[in-house]
Order: sequence, then structure tokens, then C-alpha cells
Amino acid sequence: MENVSISNSKLCGVWIDILNPLQQDFNIDEKRLFAHLRNLSAKGFERFVLFGYGGEGASFTNDEKLSALQRVISEGVEPSNICLGINTSAIVDAVTLILKAYEKGVKRFLVTPPLYYQPLVNESITDYFEHLLKRVGLADWQLYIHQLGGAADAPEASLAELYRSHSEIFCGIVDQDTHVNHTMDLVKSFAGQVLVIPTHEANIQILRPNTAISVMANLIPNVLKHVLENQGVSQAIKIAGMKIRQPDERISELQKIMTSYPPTAAMKLLLSQHYRQTEWELVRPPLGKLGNDAKESLMKAFKSFNLAANE
Repeated sequence: MENVSISNSKLCGVWIDILNPLQQDFNIDEKRLFAHLRNLSAKGFERFVLFGYGGEGASFTNDEKLSALQRVISEGVEPSNICLGINTSAIVDAVTLILKAYEKGVKRFLVTPPLYYQPLVNESITDYFEHLLKRVGLADWQLYIHQLGGAADAPEASLAELYRSHSEIFCGIVDQDTHVNHTMDLVKSFAGQVLVIPTHEANIQILRPNTAISVMANLIPNVLKHVLENQGVSQAIKIAGMKIRQPDERISELQKIMTSYPPTAAMKLLLSQHYRQTEWELVRPPLGKLGNDAKESLMKAFKSFNLAANE
């Protein structure tokens, strides 16, 4: 897999919010995880967010994350193609994970604001990241703050203060909010300063950014790529016996299928159908698996979706 220096290079293109396969005991299935990354790489996609929102990042320990990280790197995934999720209110745990992953060559980190003590005043959020940056003490890493929506967001005043103090490290804001106006407000506030990266695929369709993080790209990476590149009709998806469908339509179809279900559990069920491996259905508590009726309905809808190999 290609090795690219990240010097002065922010996230660009499609980054896949990788779903984590689990064993029956809910431990990470590292072999199956690498097989999934290898399959995506064979399709031309080598940029991965590990332990992000879709990857159930808050449900795994530092040791579990580092073990999986070591496995995929040892199998050939370039550290420069990884952005690692950091999801904890404990500064020491966050710093430890960043430093140990940095030792393995990872230099991009997706960090959520502290979530346990809510609501927090602006100064508290700013102090958290200031202490984090001071304790990490590195000059050549990239911080992407993960806005999860609502009370879990770092206030814009805190983000602006961090940019003023650490513009060389604070490189982007990843917006998990489903409301496009939320993302557009961030773009207006920080245009020309830090990247604002949407994750909600419907918003990606509207905003047409240069960079996106997508959980749907686990399943339809080429569709997301086509949307980002604005390729329109020339990249229509042709399926025998069916009308030609544009990438925007395929995203809308998949969103419609998933709209009534928990997103991570739904995506993992669809991936289990794609790979024909029931183990992919497992989600780690506290996330709950889909009930039998929901599974049956979702699987039926996905069969009608008729996933094409070139998507």
C-alpha cells in the first residue's frame, strides 16, 4: 500500500470510517478487519479512520486499539493512511494512545471533546485540549476535533481559540451532525483556516467537499468517490435489467433503507450480507444488535438495493 508523507498535507478525498468485525466474545477480529481493509484497498481505497464513530471507538480500550493498529500496520497498511479515533474524557488515556500510536507512525488523530461532564463551559473545553496538546508535546502531528452534535460539540469559541494557539497542529473539524446547516455554519466560521469535514452522506451530496469521512464507504466506496469528484452522468451505475442510477440516487436509496435502524448495527448487517459472513453482524455493548424482525426487513430491502461490484 502506498506510503505518503503527511507534511503540510491535511486529509483529502474519501476516508472510510471503518466498521470493526467482532468475535463471538466481542473482541476485535483482527484477521477479518485486515481482510476488510485489503478488500477496500483492492478497490483503490487506502485511507482509513480506525475506531471512529462507525467503528465503535468509545467501546474499546487503548490496548485493544493498539493491538488492532499494530496488526494492520504489520500486514502492510501504511500509518500515513490511518487517522486514529481518540474517544475518552481522561487526558492521560488520550495522550498515552496518541503517543503509542505515533511511535508506530500514525500522525493523524480524530479526537472527541470530553463527553462525561456535560454541559461544559468554553474555558473547560479549551483547557482540555490545551492540556492534551501540552502533554503530547509533538510538533508534527495533526489534530482533528470530532464534533458529535448537540451538547457533545466543542463550542466555536473554543475551536477558534485552539486555532489561534495551535494552527500548525489543529487541522480540521469533523462534523457528525446530520443537519447540513450545522456543517455549513462551521464552514462559514472556519473557511480558509481549518478543514470542515462532513460525515453524513446526505450532507456530502449537498456540500460536495474535497474531503469526507463516510461509514457508507465500507459498502459503496466508489459511489462516495464519484459524489466527491462531481462526476455525475459519466459515472452512472449500470445494473443489468434496471435503469441507470446516478451516485446521488444510490446514496439516497441506501439512506432510505437504513433510516429506521441504528446506523452502526444496520451497516454491519449489510456488510455481513455483502461478505456472506454472519460474524459481521455483531456490535459491542452498549450498542444493541437488531431484532429479528428488523433484521429480516433490512435484509429484504438490501436485496432489492442490488449492490453492484463496481460501487
